[in-house]
Amino acid sequence: MRFIELASERLRYRKFKNDDFAVVFDWLSNSENMKYRRGEPRNEADVRGYLNWAIANADAEECKNFEFAVVLKTDNSLIGAATLMNLPDDPEIGWTLHRNYWRHGYGTEIGRTMLRLGFDTLALRRIIAGCNALNRGSYRIMELIGMRREARFIKAQRGGSALGNKWCDRLQYAILQEEWKTAEDAK
Repeated sequence: MRFIELASERLRYRKFKNDDFAVVFDWLSNSENMKYRRGEPRNEADVRGYLNWAIANADAEECKNFEFAVVLKTDNSLIGAATLMNLPDDPEIGWTLHRNYWRHGYGTEIGRTMLRLGFDTLALRRIIAGCNALNRGSYRIMELIGMRREARFIKAQRGGSALGNKWCDRLQYAILQEEWKTAEDAK
């Protein structure tokens, strides 16, 4: 399937473009935004590489990694990224929000939209998501969108300098298409 643009209640999901560099660099280079990610905040070359990767995936004949720029419908402000990757065999969703947009329900809206893409549009059987076990905000979103915790991997990822470079546990969540459908039908 080719890349498609999406919309949810308050957000639009579009291709990344080179003009997005400043905003993407602001969140990927910021230690608060990157606190629970593997590794350190990213430098300019890393961010350019990420943007090039996202643009190339969106332009591919068959999109195996949907990487969306997430913008507000009200003013087109870029606020984050949404991901449905590793298609078709190991589909995984993810999201990143600029720290100025935390705690407004955008992560939950993004997560639901990625599940809708995976199950309703792509007819996937199962979707996973994972995070650092210290990242309560991220795993809480996974729970709110109906995913269940399947695993806790002990000391599975090294935290960056913001976490003292200590080994951290990693959580994995998953949801099956039939679980998604049952929850959607109950709404």
